[in-house]
Amino acid sequence: MRHLREIFDDRWTRFAGMIFILIVAVVVFNLFSDFTQTHPLVAVLVFSLVPVLFIAGGIVFIVDFIRIFRRRNDSR
Repeated sequence: MRHLREIFDDRWTRFAGMIFILIVAVVVFNLFSDFTQTHPLVAVLVFSLVPVLFIAGGIVFIVDFIRIFRRRNDSR
């Protein structure tokens, strides 16, 4: 548990972790649920969430990477 606290120590990494969990949840929901077959309009929304969350995760990753890089350069 201490190791997880060190990894998710700031807001950006927590946000990236939440996005990852949401992507996994949406994919599992798409695989095992018949709800998307019975309600096609909801299926469009659910299936479109995966690429949107993937792009949001990429943006969070890039912003966090730039922030860490700047912090390391400022400490030199």
